[in-house]
Amino acid sequence: MLLSDHPLVGTIWDARAGRNDTRKALFAALRAARYRLLGEVHDNPDHHDFQLECLVSLGEGGIRPAVAFEQFDREFDPALQQLLAAGGATAEAVANTTNFDRKNWGWDLYRPLIDAALRYGMPLRAANLSRPAASRVVKAGLDALGEGRASALRIDAAWSEARDHVLREIIVEGHCHALPESIVPGMVLAQRARDATLAEALLDPGPDGAVLIAGNGHVRRDIGVPLYLRQARPDESILSIGLLEVEADMTDPAEYLAGAAGGNAQYDFVWFSPRWDRPDPCEKFKPR
Repeated sequence: MLLSDHPLVGTIWDARAGRNDTRKALFAALRAARYRLLGEVHDNPDHHDFQLECLVSLGEGGIRPAVAFEQFDREFDPALQQLLAAGGATAEAVANTTNFDRKNWGWDLYRPLIDAALRYGMPLRAANLSRPAASRVVKAGLDALGEGRASALRIDAAWSEARDHVLREIIVEGHCHALPESIVPGMVLAQRARDATLAEALLDPGPDGAVLIAGNGHVRRDIGVPLYLRQARPDESILSIGLLEVEADMTDPAEYLAGAAGGNAQYDFVWFSPRWDRPDPCEKFKPR
């Protein structure tokens, strides 16, 4: 881990009130919400430890939400439900049934979350649009989802030019400004389709609501899953928690939340962690 001595490490920031808060307050908000969206940087172990704390807090409070994972493709959800209905499911069996990509996702990071959900009797959901399906959207647009599917997912209902601009910049920056300009609009559409699909997986989860385990970009209130949840369930409470890595030269929590679209906050709460020591992701885009 890098920057472990950064002054923001371990800080919980209530973005709605613009102040520091406590774990107790965050967990109380988590228990009170219907939909709880837990972000992450996928390879940061601290983020998964914090997500585990959140699940344990719910479980120990007698709350049994459905737990949906970005890491499981939606097409495997029927098989997953069959596995769970049979009883005695293990984390290993869940991974096998959902064709979990153990190498690229890092199985040791997600196994404790699945173990906890099973231990507390929390239903599991496979939530994500598959990579092949997303690739078809990149190439052919939303029609590639199938007739009427984009409308059913409410993909356009809450979208705007401002949101499109923000998501476009995130995708371009995330690919180190190396993408051909022609492919960027399709990638924006694919990301929107993913977020809408993740939102759909959370609907009608049962009396204790749902939890989503997904990347920080997916749980953003201004451009991600909450937009589509709000369209489908306008009267339900949604709590978004971003788990952000600190930057060496940024000590004001508000700095991390700049650039939101449409006047919306990016998250309700933010928890700050050290950075994970990883290779430069832009190295693969550099000419050899």
